[in-house]
Amino acid sequence: MKRILFTLVLFLTITTLYAKTFIREYTYNASEADSKITSRAIALEQVKRLLLEEIGVYISSSFEMETIEVNDKVKELTAQQIEVLSAGITETKIIEEKWNGETYYIKAEITADKDDVIKRLDKMVDDKEKTKQLEESKRKTDEALSDIETLKDELAKTKAENEKLQLQKEYNKSSNQLSAEDWFQKGYIAHELGDFENAIFYCQKAININPDLAEAYYNMGIAYREKGNYDKEIECYQKAININSDFALAYYNMGVAYDNKGNYDKAIECYQKAININSDYAEAYHNMGVAYDNKGNYDKAIECYQKAININSDYAEAYYNMGVAYDNKGNYDKAIECYQKAININSDYAGAYHNMGVAYDNKGNYDKVIECYQKAININSDDAGAYYNMGVAYDNKGNYDKAIECYQKAININPDFAWAYYNMGVAYDNKGNYDKAIECYQKAININPDFAGVYYNMGAAYGEKGKYHKKIECFINAARLGHKQAQDFLRKLDISW
Repeated sequence: MKRILFTLVLFLTITTLYAKTFIREYTYNASEADSKITSRAIALEQVKRLLLEEIGVYISSSFEMETIEVNDKVKELTAQQIEVLSAGITETKIIEEKWNGETYYIKAEITADKDDVIKRLDKMVDDKEKTKQLEESKRKTDEALSDIETLKDELAKTKAENEKLQLQKEYNKSSNQLSAEDWFQKGYIAHELGDFENAIFYCQKAININPDLAEAYYNMGIAYREKGNYDKEIECYQKAININSDFALAYYNMGVAYDNKGNYDKAIECYQKAININSDYAEAYHNMGVAYDNKGNYDKAIECYQKAININSDYAEAYYNMGVAYDNKGNYDKAIECYQKAININSDYAGAYHNMGVAYDNKGNYDKVIECYQKAININSDDAGAYYNMGVAYDNKGNYDKAIECYQKAININPDFAWAYYNMGVAYDNKGNYDKAIECYQKAININPDFAGVYYNMGAAYGEKGKYHKKIECFINAARLGHKQAQDFLRKLDISW
């Protein structure tokens, strides 16, 4: 049975914002240094700040309401911290804007549901990278606004034309920084909402204004991943790295992209570069282990998983995948030990129970196999594979009725489970119920007409019923699909296929 290896990537939760609407307006009085473009950038940033400030107060005050369950980490956030993070989960919409050559008026709104915002904050507060991105974006806009005020004063005082031109360039650059960050945040929000096409578009707009915005290239790469375009994804990460050579997360996700392309050598190279920058990068060691596993180098995979665990002793997926590596080496006792450690960390780890069942099956301990699969099913009642494997274990114990019951449950979950029909047919065969066996084999063939073994078993069942012609007919079909036993049988009878 094929085991599943986990590769860590960034996942996004999509939720629609609704309910309470906040509306604010701002009028910016332009200076001699301002154009329509710079005035709009400043006015938009200021009205967004007013809206986000109100969101921060609104959400933090709601923590005191008894009806809302709030994670302790979220509760500890100040209104100002909520304001910063809300920039990545709420969308500012412009209702009205006017420019008369002297003032820029802008009216905007944010619509948000407090329960939804709190849920998003709950997920975001543990994501250090997302939090860091939004904090850095806020820092850049604060710096740009401060520079704008300083440069505005300097321009008003300066008489020398050359100096004025230089100051004006710096002023325009600072206002452009505001516009770039606004597009960046729009891209971030579009990404959160699953609108990857617009996420790419907005990131590109940010890059057009500020070509050195490494985070925009990085987020564009993540959006391309969601669209399945790994080549463009890699290209974006490389551009981010060209700007910031210490961008460990870009190297890490480039490794994930190469993993998805099946280029495990390049993936390992990227993970190593991420580790060179951040020696405590447990996820990079973990994914390097996955890549070595995919190359069949199980010893190196185990070494990498162990390094990830040394950094993070509660890394359940690393223990799980170390178990897979030991399984692949045929060391089932060590595999079981690793799966158990994963379960000790995460008692609801259905996949670990599932794979522990596989390891016990390889050891021939069918009672433990059944126990493991039952625990997997208790966690995930829709695990068709667990029911199927439990059926195999009952089959191996000679309990065909329980095997049939398990196969039927697997089929109820997945009606196209050809192997479950096949094994149910084998169980009925073993009970001597050849009619039911043939019925099951036929259903397996209806799902997969190229299933050679099913034709062979169906032929054997017809033989038990004395239907020789049907037996030969089934064996011919099996032989045409490459079934060696069927071919040998027909060859002895000088029957061609």
